[in-house]
Amino acid sequence: MALEKSEAVVLRMYNWSESSRTAVFFTDRFGKLPLVDKGGRSAKSKRGRLMLFAHLEISFYKSEKQTNGYLADCHIIREFSVEKDGSLGRLAYGSAATELMNLLLPEQEAQTSLFHYLLRYFDKLSSVDKQYLPALFAAFFLRSMSQLGYHPSLAYCVGCRQESDKSLALTGKILFSPERGGVVCPACQKPGEYYIGLSAEQLRLLSVLQRASLDEAATVPIGFAEAAILVETLTKFVKYHSGLVSDIKSLAFLDKLKSSQLT
Repeated sequence: MALEKSEAVVLRMYNWSESSRTAVFFTDRFGKLPLVDKGGRSAKSKRGRLMLFAHLEISFYKSEKQTNGYLADCHIIREFSVEKDGSLGRLAYGSAATELMNLLLPEQEAQTSLFHYLLRYFDKLSSVDKQYLPALFAAFFLRSMSQLGYHPSLAYCVGCRQESDKSLALTGKILFSPERGGVVCPACQKPGEYYIGLSAEQLRLLSVLQRASLDEAATVPIGFAEAAILVETLTKFVKYHSGLVSDIKSLAFLDKLKSSQLT
């Protein structure tokens, strides 16, 4: 086995013996990479700590014959803290981002730009005022989906390419089809097809955040309840087009907490 090094973020960890576990990393050089952490559960382990919401440097033995390689060492480059005002929201939105990456990323396919985008997201997540957390996550969701090839059509009807603003002028609302991949004007709607109704403001927010940088998104205040509608729309879209069968558990946790303002 060859010894390799890479920057990394932990996406998931799960135990498979009393002393060992498997850690799924998002690495800058190798993409999504599951590695066996032998003895990692033991208090006697001399390896560096594996932490969520941290920028790591890992060394590992990459197996050419087996699915998983083996973690050799780990060093923390930077830890992103969620321990400030709105900590429940920061934890939930951070967990949702890593869970989303774990579900959508193909294994061992480099996504260097997206890796560094996730690090910038963690940086913003640890520092912005809690009122901007929902917009920050929605922008991350939209832009990371786009980098992976999932780009919902918001400005134009997916059927006839009529501008969404014209549909709003005619009906006062917009219907979004997760299956067809975007908004659908009245003339292109089909009986029996499932749609999500969006208000003019909700469509505007999605359109703004689809183009926004993380810095720009961190200036957009959105209520947690309204953000839940936007994220649900995006989740149904990406589940259909990526073939996901699992729910994003962190988002279910967010839904339970939305009335609390995640303090």
